[in-house]
Amino acid sequence: MEFKDIIKHITDEEVIKITSDLVKIPSYTGLKSQEKEVAEYIYNLLKIEHIEVDKYDVLENRPNIVARIKGKGNGKSLMLNGHMDTVPPYNSKDNPFSGEIKDDKLYGRGSCDMKGPIACMLGAMIAIKRSGVVLDGDLYFTGVINEEQLSQGTEYIVKNGPYTDAAIVGEPTGLNIAAGHRGLEWIEINFIGKATHGGTPQEGINAISKAAKFIRKIEEEVVPRFKERNHPLIGDPLLNFGVIEGGDQPSSVAGQCSLYIDRRWTPKESFDLVMNELKDAVQELKDEDKSFNAEVHRYFEDTDMMLHKPLEINLDHPIVKSLENSIENITEKKAEIFSFQAWTDASLLSNYAKIPSVVFGPGFLKEAHSDLEFVHIDQLKKGYKIYTKTAVEFCTGEKE
Repeated sequence: MEFKDIIKHITDEEVIKITSDLVKIPSYTGLKSQEKEVAEYIYNLLKIEHIEVDKYDVLENRPNIVARIKGKGNGKSLMLNGHMDTVPPYNSKDNPFSGEIKDDKLYGRGSCDMKGPIACMLGAMIAIKRSGVVLDGDLYFTGVINEEQLSQGTEYIVKNGPYTDAAIVGEPTGLNIAAGHRGLEWIEINFIGKATHGGTPQEGINAISKAAKFIRKIEEEVVPRFKERNHPLIGDPLLNFGVIEGGDQPSSVAGQCSLYIDRRWTPKESFDLVMNELKDAVQELKDEDKSFNAEVHRYFEDTDMMLHKPLEINLDHPIVKSLENSIENITEKKAEIFSFQAWTDASLLSNYAKIPSVVFGPGFLKEAHSDLEFVHIDQLKKGYKIYTKTAVEFCTGEKE
C-alpha cells in the first residue's frame, strides 16, 4: 500500500484535536503525578485504535507509554519518542492550557514543546494502524516522563527497551532535521575562603575575589581553545557562568562562594576533558596563590543520572535519508540539516542504547518555554504526514 492510501485514514482535524486535548491537560514540573493524566489520555486513545500499548511506572504515578505496531519481523524498526512533561506556565499570557486556535496557531503550554510533535506521532501510528498495512519492521511510540528535569523516562527506555534500528525524537525543529547537538553539563565550583570582619579584610580570604580570578582565567585561557574543537555541524563548544552565590553580608569578607557553569560540549571533546580543564585551572591558581582553594564538581554527581553527551549521526544513515525524502515530498522544499540549539533525549538513545537518532518535529524552539507558546497549524498538518511517510519508508524492505 502506498503512502497516499495510508494517510487517507486520518485527518488534519483529528491531529489538531489531539494536540489541543493534550495542551488542555497540565503536565508541568512541580505537579503531583505530573504526566499521569496525559499518559492516560494517550493510552486510552491508542487502545481505542487497537494499537498494542502498555504503561510502565518510572516514578510513582508517573508512567511511560510504550506502543507498538508489529511488523513482519524482517525489516528495520523505528521509534518515535516524545516527552509528556512541560515546563511551568511561568508568566504565561492568557490561559496557558486553553489549546485555543487563533490566526492559524494553536496556543498553550507544551503546544510546541512537545505535545504538538506527540500528537503528530500519534497521528502517524493511527493512520498506519487504520490502513491495515503491515510494515516489514516494527513501529514504536514511546511517551516519556520528566525530560525537562532528569530525563528518567528515556533513561528507562535505555535500560529496558524497546531497542530499535533508529529513533526520531520530536522536539520542535520547524520541520527540518536536527542531526546533532552539543552535550550539556552543569558544573559547580565551590571556592573556600576565610570569613572575617569587613574592617579587617587582611585577616580573611575573600572567596568572591578568588571566584573572580577563576572566571578571568577561564575567559582568557580556556574559552579561546574552543575554536580548535569546532565541529562542522555542531559548531564551537560553549561555556556560560550562570549563577554565582557567596558571602553573608556586605560588612563581612566572604568565606565561601559557589559558581555554577553551563558547559555545552562537542563530539570533539569528552566529559573528562571538560572536567579536567576546569580542575587544571583551579590547580594552576593554587600553585600561583597559596590562599586559593576551590573544588570542582558535576552538579548532579550525587545522582545516577546519565551524562548528557553530544548527539551526532552519519548524514548518510537511512533514517536521515528517509526523513529528507519525506520532508521534500510533503513540504515541497529541501530539508535543512542543522544542529539543535538545546540538548535532547536523542543523546541518551544514541549514546547509551546505541540507537541512531535524529530530532524532528513541528514548531520552533524560540516558541518553547515562552510566555505565549504556540505551534503553527500548518506545521501540525505537515508534521504527522512526514512522520507517517518516514515510518512507512524506513520500515519497508528487508533489514540488511
